[in-house]
Amino acid sequence: MAKGGSKISSRYRLSVLTGCVLLSIHLFLGIGKAEDVDRSMKGYGIPNVPPKAHYIIDCHIDPATKSLKGTEIIRLRNNSSRPIYQLALDWSLSNGQTVIITVNGRQISTLADSEQTDLISPILFELPVELPPGEQVELNLRFNQPFPPQRYGDKIRLTKWHPRLWWGFPTHDDFDVKIQVPRDYTVATSGRFDPESGYYHAEGVRSFGLFLGNNLQVMESNTGGVLVRCLFTPKGEECARLLLETALDVIDFYRKRFGFYPHRNLTIVPWQDSPAGGYPMATALVAIHGQERMSERPEIHWRWITAHEIGHQYWGEYVMEKDSPGWGWLVIGLGIWSDREYIRARGLGLAKHRAVMARYIKGVRKFLNTTVDRPPDQIAEVDFDFNNVVIHGKGYSIISALACLVGDETFDRICRRCLEDLAGRPLNTNEFQVVCEGESGQELGWFFDQWVRSNRYLSYQVTSQRCIKKNDRYVSEVQVECGGTLKMPIPVRAHFEDGTNQQQFTDRLLEVNLLRFESAAPLKEVRLDPDGELALVVPPPSIEALELSKEIDQIPLTGAGKQTLGLFTKAQKVNLADALLWGKLGLTLYDGKYYLEALEAFRHSAELLEREGSEWSFVPLVWQGHILDLLDNREEAIQCYREALRGDTGLTYSYKQWGMKINRKWIDKRLKEPFKRR
Repeated sequence: MAKGGSKISSRYRLSVLTGCVLLSIHLFLGIGKAEDVDRSMKGYGIPNVPPKAHYIIDCHIDPATKSLKGTEIIRLRNNSSRPIYQLALDWSLSNGQTVIITVNGRQISTLADSEQTDLISPILFELPVELPPGEQVELNLRFNQPFPPQRYGDKIRLTKWHPRLWWGFPTHDDFDVKIQVPRDYTVATSGRFDPESGYYHAEGVRSFGLFLGNNLQVMESNTGGVLVRCLFTPKGEECARLLLETALDVIDFYRKRFGFYPHRNLTIVPWQDSPAGGYPMATALVAIHGQERMSERPEIHWRWITAHEIGHQYWGEYVMEKDSPGWGWLVIGLGIWSDREYIRARGLGLAKHRAVMARYIKGVRKFLNTTVDRPPDQIAEVDFDFNNVVIHGKGYSIISALACLVGDETFDRICRRCLEDLAGRPLNTNEFQVVCEGESGQELGWFFDQWVRSNRYLSYQVTSQRCIKKNDRYVSEVQVECGGTLKMPIPVRAHFEDGTNQQQFTDRLLEVNLLRFESAAPLKEVRLDPDGELALVVPPPSIEALELSKEIDQIPLTGAGKQTLGLFTKAQKVNLADALLWGKLGLTLYDGKYYLEALEAFRHSAELLEREGSEWSFVPLVWQGHILDLLDNREEAIQCYREALRGDTGLTYSYKQWGMKINRKWIDKRLKEPFKRR
């Protein structure tokens, strides 16, 4: 461990850069001997995994002093074809955070000038003797650090809490961890506890996380050898029971779909108070928020977020992201697709997934640059919510479109191939494309170029349809036109009056497709993208709609009714496709007592929110009931209130300017008493 001043020397920077580049070239870029490429993936040219380490850690955590100290043994075998002479640790050095490294009883110094103290991660050191291929080295470390302030009371989350070998990207390693904490704290980790040894054990995990909660209770169960635990407060017990039940079902579903589950355990822990979703704290350790406020979200929310976080145990934890320093579009998209398949199989509806896709579609309508494949410095300069619009919204849209294109059976093979052969390897877009092409037998450069490497968008519409009788048969012709800049085959399903249906795909090379269906019964309806798998931007975005959106954004909610009449007419002409803007038009028109126009605006808003799968779609339905009550149409008003009640999600929407809180209680009251304007 270095001592002295705080300025990092140029020699140290050069050593880190040189050493890390050499490690990357030698071990992971596939440059060199053929044995560096795993045989099962040799045909794909994907390089082998880096050396796998085994960490044996004993640590002591004191929440009162916010300190953590421990000892660590790192066992590393050189599984490459070249010797290793330098290693790097993902660890920083300062007055409060230290590490002492010993190899064969000899203390090792970091490659920095002796007067240095503060060094940022990674820190580089030389081995006393180079490590030949096939040989093993054992590193002994002593470390300590003050852990950062925690945001949520007495719950403690620790992820980068111990020194770990650094290769420039995440890896899979084995862990045996023993933890000493005060008795009133409940512990959850990425490992499975062995009562005989007192260690938590985990094999092949991306990160070993720690969670400590004060006075929490635990419920647990097993499925197929996987131990599932859920930590909870007494107030959150009902929610925890639902999460545990769902987790067991999700793991069973994924095991059947993918052939296995990647870990021997999973622990669900509470985190922030608001029921806003969840996130993967570490491998086999996930947080689900707001369990004490279960009633504020419908059951589908809790089942979906459980499936979502468990999906990321495959995509993100087991098969890791290479293109992005964090969680990129590929593992996010595959994770969301996985939980969609669970939700679809259980018949729970796809509202959540339509809402994710809608984030991307809204970005297209605002003419945002949604190109996925961009260097980090360009992404850093983006002035919109890139994570929600592109990483999540477009990432899921890409994977969903790909699955639609190649078919369920082929896409399942693609997923299994990635999971079976790429475990422990960070996966990038190019490698994923190669796997997709290999399993589907198709050249897919045109798909990835448009969806991933460009800002193009998908827009197709049925522009005409007709059905004529020929002898005892019916011939239907359906015309489909491309109105966007992205071209791909689109499923078109024709439904007939005898209950049968037929499906065809359009030709991506044609701007206008004319599809012919022959049937025993007349044509009833035609559905484009019948399973809702494609991010269709219909109608296509227009500059007029964008400019109108800006105008609507600027008008006040009260006192602008007359001005809004003109904007309402424009919105109809340009076919405005923004639910929130239609809702704002409805409110300002209501304020100005232009009730018929307000009713139409709220109808547009409700339709678009329903299409997007928004949990707020019940609100414009309630407003339609208000307007109909004011127009003395009580019968239709009641129908709107009842429909709103069916779509109620337990949320409350407040309108302070009118003293309203629209929720289930408000709707129940409106069913008994007509709405009257104050």
